[in-house]
Amino acid sequence: MSARTKAFVNLYAAIGTLEKYVELVPEAKEVAKQQNVVVRFKVNDGPDGLIEFKDGKVRVFPRENNERADIVLPCKSPEFFNDVVDGKAMPIPTLPGIFKALKFMGKPTSPFNVLTAGMTDVLRRTEFANDKEKRVTTVLSFYAMVNGIAQVGNNDRIARFAMKRLEDGEISVAIRDEAYATLTKKDGRLTATLEKSTKPRAFMTFGDIDTAWGLISGQVDAMSCISAGTLETSGQMLLLDNVNKILNIVPKYLQ
Repeated sequence: MSARTKAFVNLYAAIGTLEKYVELVPEAKEVAKQQNVVVRFKVNDGPDGLIEFKDGKVRVFPRENNERADIVLPCKSPEFFNDVVDGKAMPIPTLPGIFKALKFMGKPTSPFNVLTAGMTDVLRRTEFANDKEKRVTTVLSFYAMVNGIAQVGNNDRIARFAMKRLEDGEISVAIRDEAYATLTKKDGRLTATLEKSTKPRAFMTFGDIDTAWGLISGQVDAMSCISAGTLETSGQMLLLDNVNKILNIVPKYLQ
């Protein structure tokens, strides 16, 4: 497993799922509403990305236009950043954002840590008290998976072979009536957006929450679901075949 690829997955797929976590979990949205801050993780030989908290929403995206950040957290390597995400290390914020950093993420009870810990607990659930819990865990895992496909496709050495074979265009990935996302291949890069595709060339649609959870958790395989009609695929099948090859690599990075 590539530490560099893991860093991209950690930032844009794992932490990136905060975007949907604060939408789906009311308690998380209340915490996010009280924040108005932009955090930058600057990873040497890795991702340089921003986490924006504004108006109760969270947005995680690459820093490409010199966007301003209130807190800048330099990480000396992808390995170090991965340790930060695992709670094994803590970067030293640059001035002048050090005091904001201490307030926002300096303690276990700080807003950022409350949100990330809560989301991690939801994503790691394997047993559910009710259908609502299963839905939230499944939908969040779905979004993490789609974001993970893009990051692994762009950065993992083996997955890049499949990514390069993808023709330009959009691929719709969905849980019917529950969650929609789009994978777009353009200019040699694969990107994920957590919204419905407007002009897909191929479709991968989970029939319901149970099917999505079964596949995401590894309890059932895709071919069985396709045979049973609970996983629908259509459009440019070569696109889906190569996406599936990338998807097979994603779980080792999202563990």
